[in-house]
Amino acid sequence: MVDECIQVYTFSSPGPENTGKTIRASVERARKLGIRYIVVASVSGKTAMETKVLPDELEYNGQLVVVTHHTGWAEVGKNQMEEETRSRLTEAGCQVVTSTHALSSIARSYRTTFGGIDLLEVVAEAFRRLSQGVKAAIESAIMAADAGAVPVDEDIIAIDGTGKGADSAIVVRAANQNRFLDMKVREIIAMPR
Repeated sequence: MVDECIQVYTFSSPGPENTGKTIRASVERARKLGIRYIVVASVSGKTAMETKVLPDELEYNGQLVVVTHHTGWAEVGKNQMEEETRSRLTEAGCQVVTSTHALSSIARSYRTTFGGIDLLEVVAEAFRRLSQGVKAAIESAIMAADAGAVPVDEDIIAIDGTGKGADSAIVVRAANQNRFLDMKVREIIAMPR
């Protein structure tokens, strides 16, 4: 058997201008590999709404899982995704997961108060050497797995970005936080240089 040579989209710079290509490449790869779950990070819901349109156009029948920041991430007691947007995504068949960032959690609170660095932040920094979006896609896959929204015994696609929009996508075997070392990144679909 000859291994397939796949196209990896490498963008000249990070950012939301790469969202359409990243989503399209991800949905096409999901169809090709028979992947049933696509995880997309979306704070406001805009990237998730863009992602929801393409699967229908490309005849992809898998489940779209939207991962958002935890309540209080930017402002105490407030969720950044408006309830109307969350409802629209749910009505469109998406599963919306709101969860604590897997690679920062409580450790960030101690770092910002007392300084220093925690093992989770070392791991996050290691993934950032690839790109912020790849790090965030790995994190979103963990968050979705912890919520029970994706399986941990089959490959999924995770899409995330640097700031706004989506510029990174990976094929990954997700894992729960307590089994992080079982996680496997199988392919990089897209990322910025």
